[in-house]
Amino acid sequence: MYIEKRKVTRKEIKRISFKINIIIVIVFAVIFFVFWNRQIIQNQYYSTLASRNIRKYLGVKAPRGFIRDRNGKALAENKLNFGLFLIRENTDNINRSIDFASSLLKVERDVIARRVEKYKEYPEFFMIPLRKNVSLDKIIYVESRSGELPEFKIAIEPARTYPHQKTASHILGYLSELTAAELKREKDDGYKLGDQIGKSGIEKKYEKYLRGRDGLQTVVKDNLGMIREKVGEKTPEIGNTVVLTIDIELQKFIEDLFKDYRGTAGVVDLTTGGILALISTPNFNPEFFSATFNREEWLSLVNNPDKPLHNKFTQGQYSPGSVFKILMTLAGLQEKIITPSTLSYCSGTVRIYGDIRRCWKSGGHGTMNIYDAIKNSCNIYFYRLGKKIDIDILGRTARHFGLGARTGIDLPNESSGLVPSRTWKLENKGEKWFPGDTISISIGHGMLDVTPVQILSMISTVALRGKKPVLHLLKMIEKEGRVLLEFKPEFEQVPIDKKNFEILIEGLFRVVNGGGTGWAAAVKGLDICGKTGTGQIISKDNPDYKELVKQDRFRPHSWFASFAPRDNPKIAMVVFIENGGDAGRIAAPLARKIYKKIFPTH
Repeated sequence: MYIEKRKVTRKEIKRISFKINIIIVIVFAVIFFVFWNRQIIQNQYYSTLASRNIRKYLGVKAPRGFIRDRNGKALAENKLNFGLFLIRENTDNINRSIDFASSLLKVERDVIARRVEKYKEYPEFFMIPLRKNVSLDKIIYVESRSGELPEFKIAIEPARTYPHQKTASHILGYLSELTAAELKREKDDGYKLGDQIGKSGIEKKYEKYLRGRDGLQTVVKDNLGMIREKVGEKTPEIGNTVVLTIDIELQKFIEDLFKDYRGTAGVVDLTTGGILALISTPNFNPEFFSATFNREEWLSLVNNPDKPLHNKFTQGQYSPGSVFKILMTLAGLQEKIITPSTLSYCSGTVRIYGDIRRCWKSGGHGTMNIYDAIKNSCNIYFYRLGKKIDIDILGRTARHFGLGARTGIDLPNESSGLVPSRTWKLENKGEKWFPGDTISISIGHGMLDVTPVQILSMISTVALRGKKPVLHLLKMIEKEGRVLLEFKPEFEQVPIDKKNFEILIEGLFRVVNGGGTGWAAAVKGLDICGKTGTGQIISKDNPDYKELVKQDRFRPHSWFASFAPRDNPKIAMVVFIENGGDAGRIAAPLARKIYKKIFPTH
């Protein structure tokens, strides 16, 4: 059967053409509407999607430089740390995200909320650090639900670690997150919220050298916030290596000796002024600050009555007690008030300006010259000397040896101590200076405060016969094996005649080797020279003295300042025990153990 051919009329052609044209118009109208809808009506929606599929710049934390001891042993280095971060642009409900973080990290919701609020001025794509040192189980939980929790990210960053834990903590210091005030002050140096900065110790003092240079990754993200491509990278640069004068093995040894005491000790190499060991107990673990901690944990540390964050060596201010007789001797000799042949009789008491003054030995020491007075630490001898010395002359001598001012040791927040004068008393107490004030100063009490580092500076200067060394912890700063900065030993000559030092040193030698108050520090063949000191908390004139000193808080502090050997000295040392009692029984024996460690052949 065949289809019949028929002729199409003009009228039919027009009708078909009209229908085709209508269809074309409709198709183009639909296409136009789609474009118009997307370009005009839904412009903001698609612009937002497009804007999310753009390049973004991600900071890469730089590791800090290492801190090493004089022998190259690591004191501070870096480890990998897993941190939990929140990205606000990836969350549909910030409150729900905060609730989740609170539950996951087991911290109060307000803590997380305050942390998020702290970063409100930062871009929405900024990674807000919620917790450092996140445990492995929490890492697995978040990573396994990355699709459900796009706002949370686990990132690896370098974190500070201290291989010897608490050892040398007051030297090294610690890191913590910048405060708002610090950020305002440091922002021109490239710091940003969430960065860690040195807060104390060497970490703070040499922050600009230890801090590395952060890197930068340029990535392309899609509308879901997923990284699709890395298109550029600036590699982070590790900080410089800081090498200290510290001997970590000696440091450990002394810290172990002090484990049952509250106190401090410092040992210096007299050839350079470099500190070999510096301890302050109790101490703390610097790694505590490398993690995110809560307010309660922080308060438990800062409110500890033993003040573990307080560096007693540079910040503790104490009465020097009889250690100050070293300067009394030099001032008396230099001013020609006394000579080696000047004699004084000690019966145990003396009346001065109408007051009864007592020697520590109630029966007295009998007749003594300056050598005997130093050896026996006789108060009566120095009371009489104090009666003849003007306070401003005595103050000037003390300041020559570093008392009353910061020594300049390279640790932050050093205290100045106090060496009083007529002017100081008038300005600060509104009173004139009385002669009796000088009498109290003459045995290291009264309006006189020193720091242990000042006493170490003083005894070092005595050992070197008037050459005052600049005490320091820095040996050098290195970069990839290249020395960038090296400390050069510095000494300052004090205006005291050398012969007067020799007179004093003979007395200090007898303190240890002639049956004096420091006899327990003696090491055969080493010729240690030293001076004990007992800093009274309450006066012996107090009628309840004998009962009160049975309580730890009323027991006197114990000092022993020393050097060895007598000729061509190599080492100077200060030992201080809070509420230690008799210095000859507490501080001197500890010094002996340290000397035997340093000079093992003796």
